[in-house]
Amino acid sequence: MLSYIAGVDEAGRGSVIGPLVVCVAYCSRSDEKKLNKLCKKDSKQLSAKQRAEIYEQIKQFCTFKWEEISAVDLNVMMQKMSLNDIEAKAMAELIRNIEGDIMIDLPDRYAYTFHKRMEAFGVKKFEAQHKADENYPIVAAASICAKLMRDKKIADITTEIGSFGSGYPSDEYTIKALRDKEMRAKLKPFIRERWQTLENIKQRKLFEGEE
Repeated sequence: MLSYIAGVDEAGRGSVIGPLVVCVAYCSRSDEKKLNKLCKKDSKQLSAKQRAEIYEQIKQFCTFKWEEISAVDLNVMMQKMSLNDIEAKAMAELIRNIEGDIMIDLPDRYAYTFHKRMEAFGVKKFEAQHKADENYPIVAAASICAKLMRDKKIADITTEIGSFGSGYPSDEYTIKALRDKEMRAKLKPFIRERWQTLENIKQRKLFEGEE
């Protein structure tokens, strides 16, 4: 039995503003009981305060590594790659040298499709399931870290240019910010221009003065 367990998840996949953060968390199997007590829920079911408190505790025995892919980089990469390939590439790079049992929160609809993506980036030894962040504490730990790192970046952007909400298209404050020409100009370096959600916004003529 491998001595390490590892989990992988992301934050910001569906947002239209800000980065995509992909994170791996791993720890010794001997610390699994402690992990199970602390990570009973995935990050979406926790408040920001709860995420921060749990992270401070689990980082005492868990190692975290993450990759932050900015909106600028996503805009460039998506000219040649799909979002799923971009995410798989980041995940492969993070877990490539980890010797352990690895569980990934499945980003593709089908596991075999995702396995093919990962194999293309040189990684074969892992498992992937939908809702792994709810069913595996080590994936929940990765989820918590990814969300914290993305929230920190969103807070930094907010401090720099003003409030625009969470950056997700379901957020009315985000949509309002994108409709405002002055705010949209400030947000430009952080907007994912190739996102379908942004195209949908344009098609609905939410951007005044744009065809």
